[in-house]
Amino acid sequence: MFDFKNPDYNSVFKLRAENLSRLRENPEEFIALKKYYKTHYADFIEDWMMTNDPRIVGRSKYMPFLLFPKQRDFIDWLYEKVQLQEDGLVEKTRDSGFTYMCGAYSICEWLFNAGSKTGFGSRKQDLVDRSGDPDSIFEKIRFMIKTLPEEFLPDGFNDRKHFAFMRITNPENGSSITGEAGDNIGRGGRSSIYFKDESAFYERPKIIETALSENTNVQIDISTVNGVGNPFFIKRFSGKVDVFIFDWRDDPRKDQAWYDKKVATKDADVVAQEIDRDYFASTEGIC
Repeated sequence: MFDFKNPDYNSVFKLRAENLSRLRENPEEFIALKKYYKTHYADFIEDWMMTNDPRIVGRSKYMPFLLFPKQRDFIDWLYEKVQLQEDGLVEKTRDSGFTYMCGAYSICEWLFNAGSKTGFGSRKQDLVDRSGDPDSIFEKIRFMIKTLPEEFLPDGFNDRKHFAFMRITNPENGSSITGEAGDNIGRGGRSSIYFKDESAFYERPKIIETALSENTNVQIDISTVNGVGNPFFIKRFSGKVDVFIFDWRDDPRKDQAWYDKKVATKDADVVAQEIDRDYFASTEGIC
């Protein structure tokens, strides 16, 4: 049981260092461990991945990626979608870590699923990839790859060669992670799984839906809510796609006192839409 409100990562780093030292003394164990991680992505993320939060003050901004129980459920849910070849939709509250989670999942596919291709799409190119911007999707993914123990990196991997703009390749098994933006989402070949970032906010969502229909069998729409009538809202309540909901109460860092402070300091419609996932929060003419 980890205390996410008052995190102390020293014991986690110590355990990781001990495990890595033991593995390096018995390198043959890496083979069995990689075989295990191939079907246990959440364990690999928690055992070895790092995350970064530039908002933190007073302690290191770099932390071991420890998943909330609901976040572990999400990683397992994604794995199931790929195995079943089904689409999915995520309705989320703000600041719930989904960019990092999807990035971490894509790295697991990249490492352990030979020949896979994970796609990321967003409404603006800078949101997908912007050099030096830790908020962009691909900079988060690059950070997580760079901070992995070298034993888990692909044979022949060189970040200067295999980190390209909106593209990360695995020279050992042929897997890749690619990005697209705007109306070009879905035009880039075929994907094993495709993540649509904040898909309730696209300007021309129907064009993108048409393109992606031939791109992948596993399309994952992820978004905070943005009113009614858009394709995200329609899909969410269609009953045709499996819906994963992440509420602010699923975040162990947050409690009623945190919520009350947001209510007291933020506009009511912002709280309703961004935190409470209320589709009617910013709709005019509603009583």
